[in-house]
Parts: sequence; structure tokens; C-alpha cells
Amino acid sequence: MRKQHGGSGTLTYARWKSMMQRCNTPTCGNYKYYGARGVKVCERWHDFSAFHEDMGECPDRSMTLDRIENHKGYEPGNCRWVTQAAQNKNRTHCVLLEHNGVTKNVTDWASEIGITANTLSMRLRLGWSVEKALTAPLKASPKPKKVA
Repeated sequence: MRKQHGGSGTLTYARWKSMMQRCNTPTCGNYKYYGARGVKVCERWHDFSAFHEDMGECPDRSMTLDRIENHKGYEPGNCRWVTQAAQNKNRTHCVLLEHNGVTKNVTDWASEIGITANTLSMRLRLGWSVEKALTAPLKASPKPKKVA
């Protein structure tokens, strides 16, 4: 007889099911980023009740399940509920920059220095040093000429 966990239909169950699919189901659209890359769900969390016991309820719809260290799998101690914005800062392709002993991602540095993340990224792609990219002022845009 199958054990009932009572979670079906809840947001927490939906987050758990999504985690299980992206790690274990090759036909899942996100499998290539998770299961195909070797991201695994610990054996304990194959049981929703154990996952729920360890993670608790998902606080609200704005929260997602995040792995703290991307090189590790879904397991107790390596997962947390975070907003999508916070999770975006923890992606594998996220670029971290160190300046004056402080490490932040491109988005956070750009916000701090008052430029767009796109501008900062472009400076780095053009080969600027981190120091120059973070300290060079923006050039003023040329004013359009008036047509008489």
C-alpha cells in the first residue's frame, strides 16, 4: 500500500515535483540543465514527506527552491527557499567580480556604482580590467543636432 503524504495540490508539493522531474525525467524541458548535468536529488528526498520535514512549507508563490552550492545536488543543508531574483544571482553562469576585497555579481556591482548591468558586462567583454570597468565614469551621450 502506498503511503499518503497529504501534500498533493500544495505549492510545496509542486516545487518538490518540479525538482524531481528536472533531475530524473529526460523528457522534462529543464532536464538538460539538471539531470543531464549530473544534478541529483538525495535519496531521502525521493519521499515528499522527508523533503517537507527538512524544508518546511514553501513560504509563498514568489519563492523557489534554490541550491546554495551549484556543484552539489538537492539535499538537506544545500537548499533554501528564495525569491527568483535571489536565485538568479546564484546561477552557474553568474559572473562574480572582486574589487577591493569585495566579491559581488555584475548586477549588484552595476547597481552600486550607478550603471546598468549591460554596460558593465560590455566593458568586461571589451577587455576592460575589473578596476577600470567599475571606476570609469560614463561618457555623456552626444546631443542630437537641431535641424533648422
